[in-house]
Amino acid sequence: MSVGSPTGTTTGHVVILTVHGNTQTTIVDNNGSTPFTEDLNDHKPNTSTGHTVSVFSRRIIAGDPATYNFTLGTSGRWSIIATTFQNVHATDIYDVTPTTSNLDSPPGSSDASAPTITTNTANAIHCACSFIDASVDDFTGWPSGYTVQQSVDNNQGQTYTTKVITAAGSTGAQSFTHNGTGTAYIGVSFAIKSEVVASTRRVFNIG
Repeated sequence: MSVGSPTGTTTGHVVILTVHGNTQTTIVDNNGSTPFTEDLNDHKPNTSTGHTVSVFSRRIIAGDPATYNFTLGTSGRWSIIATTFQNVHATDIYDVTPTTSNLDSPPGSSDASAPTITTNTANAIHCACSFIDASVDDFTGWPSGYTVQQSVDNNQGQTYTTKVITAAGSTGAQSFTHNGTGTAYIGVSFAIKSEVVASTRRVFNIG
């Protein structure tokens, strides 16, 4: 599996990849000497109608390739969304990391929302994502006030939305709608930590 680097990606930017595979399987970084970190490792909760989700991150350095590669443990449907963020905190990529605590994985064909999380710093970027175990299932609605970065409606459906949370606090659960042909759903929430927190800025006047 592979995906191209988003246009404009350069040294110092952070790339987040959401990778979605059919069946309960493994998703492995295949980028050699320029690996991504797998922050959410092979989440595969729906044993009856399996699909697997992983989230990867990397702070881009000079010489990194423009194509990112991964290996799926079984042959089947897949999708990848790559999103680039600039002005990310110098040492911490995440304000809230993507973990199993921030997932909604209802049994069977029940819809999944991106669960509520509580951001810790001002201007964190909430990433609300949804994944559908289906080859054809079109997304028809996204959370209000969120920007749709990308939506994949075939192969192995997923959608990725973002919103700047100006003041640290609860994001609330965020819902998605679709045409309802999927057999299982996963919702994921996490947040990117901004480089500059507005409340810590200082201005000095000389006169």
